[in-house]
Amino acid sequence: MQLRAGQHYVCFRPIADVATSTPGAQYSEMANSLDLDPEWGAIDLLEEVEATFDIKIANEEAERCCTVGDLYDIVCAHSPDWDSQDGNCGSSIVFYRLKRSLNPGDKRGVTPGTALTVSGLQPSHLFKKLADDTGLRLPSYESTGLGMAGSYLLTGGILAAIVALLTGHWIVGGLAALIALAGVPLLRLDPGRLPAGIVTVADLVRRTVPLNAASLKEAGGRSADRWSVLIALAAEHGTLPLDEIGPETFFHRKSLELATGP
Repeated sequence: MQLRAGQHYVCFRPIADVATSTPGAQYSEMANSLDLDPEWGAIDLLEEVEATFDIKIANEEAERCCTVGDLYDIVCAHSPDWDSQDGNCGSSIVFYRLKRSLNPGDKRGVTPGTALTVSGLQPSHLFKKLADDTGLRLPSYESTGLGMAGSYLLTGGILAAIVALLTGHWIVGGLAALIALAGVPLLRLDPGRLPAGIVTVADLVRRTVPLNAASLKEAGGRSADRWSVLIALAAEHGTLPLDEIGPETFFHRKSLELATGP
């Protein structure tokens, strides 16, 4: 399958090929999936990987890529010197930026072990403040039931409105648009939850460093190793928690089912 993405074509094998393209390939029962969108999800991830590592993945390489391990092998082949880069400690750079944002007037008040809850801000507001103050890309905070309800109303309402308008059902389209609008305040009111595994400033630093590999390199810092960067990006694009992503993690759920099925 060949899809247009930006200024180049990105290819991915048809899902049906995954289980048969590698004779004798066996995947363990622990294999899982990022559950990316079968059409564009993997392409979005691939493009961000290219930008982060400053590499270009050929169409032929992309066609052979169906797991995170496959993508890691490609990244390693194109960036052999990544893990030997020089510079200041990336973790230190990120920590001091976060520290200045969390407590700008007290140089000793924030330590790596400081709980993020001491800020007194809701996670959604805290992460926005930190991102604005530091210029860093932070891991996505989790939505509460309020935010998920708002997201469903907004997405469902927009889709329903489009279908209704295309089929000439103007009144239904208007009602669907109102439903979509009803989701907006719910999204804004959502306090959010801290991402799983992130409790302290040190936890946030560990998750933030891999997501800012390119900018840290430009600032003269050392980023995380290639695997840490790759799974951090994969976690942001997919639905799987960071600590559950491994080399056998598939991009798509259907690919996993075909590869592990009878």
